[in-house]
Amino acid sequence: MIKAKRDLVNSIILLAFCSLAYYGVLLIPDRSYGKTGADFFPKIVIGIVAFLSICLLIQSIIRMTKEKESKTTASPKSLLQENKKVIFTFLIFGIYILLLEYIGYFISSVLFMIALYYLLAAKRQKIWVVLLGAVALTYLLYLIFQKALSVFLPAGLLF
Repeated sequence: MIKAKRDLVNSIILLAFCSLAYYGVLLIPDRSYGKTGADFFPKIVIGIVAFLSICLLIQSIIRMTKEKESKTTASPKSLLQENKKVIFTFLIFGIYILLLEYIGYFISSVLFMIALYYLLAAKRQKIWVVLLGAVALTYLLYLIFQKALSVFLPAGLLF
């Protein structure tokens, strides 16, 4: 029952985040010139996250109706402890968004991927492997969006 309630709260928070993110995407100026605009990819990601959040919301409501009321209640401290990685992921994502404006897409994306890897990975790799993977994936995404789709990415120190 506690997990169902936690999933219910997390899905509501994610839906609220999706609505704020979608509002932010609507503020992106249209400079597409007949091509895919800068708001295309964020709208897809927000739509997928919103759909999965709705699925989680429905699943948690179904589980709550099937399960009997549990006599144990979770304290806020235990809820924070259980959701520590989720909270830190949102914090890292927020810092990433702030850094995009100042240091650009390439450096901030590499730092974002390295930070997320060390937060979420169960088995740690050597730093050069993680750095190489983050740089390669960031460059691949750069090529796809900047060159193939003509989506302008934030400029920074290197790109």
